[in-house]
Amino acid sequence: MALNIFWFIPTFGDSQYIGEKTGSRIIDFNYSKQIAVAADNLGFDGVLIPTGRLCEDPWVVASSLISVTQNLKFLVALRPGLLQPSLAARMTATLDRFSNGRVAINLVAGGDKTELEGDGLYQKPEERYEAAGEFVDVWRDILKASYEKELVNFDGKYYKTTNAKLLYPPVQRPNPPLFFGGSSDEARELAAQKVDLYITWGERPQDVKEKIEDLKKELQNMEGL
Repeated sequence: MALNIFWFIPTFGDSQYIGEKTGSRIIDFNYSKQIAVAADNLGFDGVLIPTGRLCEDPWVVASSLISVTQNLKFLVALRPGLLQPSLAARMTATLDRFSNGRVAINLVAGGDKTELEGDGLYQKPEERYEAAGEFVDVWRDILKASYEKELVNFDGKYYKTTNAKLLYPPVQRPNPPLFFGGSSDEARELAAQKVDLYITWGERPQDVKEKIEDLKKELQNMEGL
């Protein structure tokens, strides 16, 4: 079984230990470039770029690091509710094209309530995950349709598009891989239904095993429908 090993770009600042503020340094472009180049040269498959109000913007960071790396993939956070699916599809396709297929997407549907409200998101958790599922459907439809220059119409509970069109398709067909992590029941249901790869925190092995078993049950239930 092949393993894909990712590092991360500390867009919230860096220190000797994760979460340790003593001796921490503020992130800047030169330091981000240094880490990305080192990860690329050391053979890491990619880097996670964190998101949130304490972080630099992940899309801008990834864009700035394309030209200084050769093989490194960028796992970029996509947050439903902060932008429309059509714009997200356009951003995804552009970054994937300009990086020659070195993009993966990290779907971020949850987070701290205070931070979410600071960004203008006031949905309840179950609404956020339902809306995120709808967001993914539109996003995927637009990217897939771009190869044939087709229009996309969608009329859902949270999102609506009329004749959406993407002229420049991504390199990775039909779309860059979609990652997602979450521990709630709603999150696990979303993971089973909508995403390609499930990610988790560095938790105890038995806790990770429990998550995986729950996701397998979700998938089996879906297949039985």
